[in-house]
Amino acid sequence: MTIVTAVEDYVRNWGVNEWVAAVSAAIAFFSLILNWNVVSKQTALQAETMKAEIDRDVLAWAHEAIDALSEGVWLARAHTAAANRAMLAEPLAKLSWRLSALADRGRMFFPNLAPDAHGQEKPGAFQGYRPPVLDAVLFGLYQVEQLTPTAPSTEAAMKFMQDCRRLLVSEVQTAIDPRRRQRMLTRLMSGVRKSNSSGFRIAAELSSNMRSRYPDLPIGERGADWLVEMERRLRKAR
Repeated sequence: MTIVTAVEDYVRNWGVNEWVAAVSAAIAFFSLILNWNVVSKQTALQAETMKAEIDRDVLAWAHEAIDALSEGVWLARAHTAAANRAMLAEPLAKLSWRLSALADRGRMFFPNLAPDAHGQEKPGAFQGYRPPVLDAVLFGLYQVEQLTPTAPSTEAAMKFMQDCRRLLVSEVQTAIDPRRRQRMLTRLMSGVRKSNSSGFRIAAELSSNMRSRYPDLPIGERGADWLVEMERRLRKAR
């Protein structure tokens, strides 16, 4: 006798109680599957809601940083055209304070990378390598600090501030991924975002640019080895 035959014989001998029990078990099984699907969607929706709250805080910070860098672009342009650059000293000093504060506030959202590999002598939040989004703010700060009344006038400073602002916008957009919300609405589940690693390359180019013009500034080296290592760590973190 095969197993199938044995099962058929067993089922033929079922009474009312056995059939009621089997149907109840089947209903419970399908209810479990249905509930699991509902719970999964609710969990995904809760996760998306939490991410949206975090994104709002990041956007509020980013808006201020974009405004500050835009002001830096304007002041760099004014520095080039001003007959009396001493008049720009106060607004440039205030902008320096804002950019410095924004850089530290940004660390709450964008922690340093590889904290175990660099800067162990520094406080915890400053160990490791800054992500490109914070480089954009700090490089802008360093540039603003160079716009002194006796500094030579140059269009390069204005373009540099513009490049810093563009890097900031690109990195923040990558972090919050505005297209993700549309995917969430259509699928009711969190999509996995593929980060754009080109930000590291742009940050390295900005670092090289500023180091070539202001070699005495405390800007960390971002050479080929750094770029390879940062992109390797990013791929590993995905």
